[in-house]
Amino acid sequence: MPLERSSPFLKGLAQFRSPLFSRTWTLFQGDGILARAHRTVWRRTSKIVIPDGPTWEIAPAGWGNLEVIAGDAVLARAERQGRLGRMWRIDSPRFGYILSARSMARRRWTIDLGDHPVATLRGAALNFNRLDVDAGIGIPLEVVMVSWHIIVRAWEAAAASRA
Repeated sequence: MPLERSSPFLKGLAQFRSPLFSRTWTLFQGDGILARAHRTVWRRTSKIVIPDGPTWEIAPAGWGNLEVIAGDAVLARAERQGRLGRMWRIDSPRFGYILSARSMARRRWTIDLGDHPVATLRGAALNFNRLDVDAGIGIPLEVVMVSWHIIVRAWEAAAASRA
């Protein structure tokens, strides 16, 4: 699949929210909606709808790899770095970031550009249905959405009932 340019940027404060026991998430910034996402857990995919914009899919692309796809174009790729899933490289021909877990117990992650954190993602203390984003610079929305996909997958595993 060819790699293609796309996407708006997220800068400042934003929040992912999901109703209790739902796999549908919405990314809010101020009073506006930046994106809606629906997770299909058994396929390990997410469908992303940008209002008045494209629809993307985040899908596995081999062991420890994800792709953000719009139609037949790959917008970005994420590759797990290490076995524990605490660090991911997210890149495309136009950007390169690192998503890393700063505290798994406190559900705190950063998006780094080189060695410098440029965005923080934080889960609520007792709520698995909210993720706060604070981006100091403009981050491509593909990076934010694939980061959400990675982080929420870990939350689903932690919140799952023990069989």
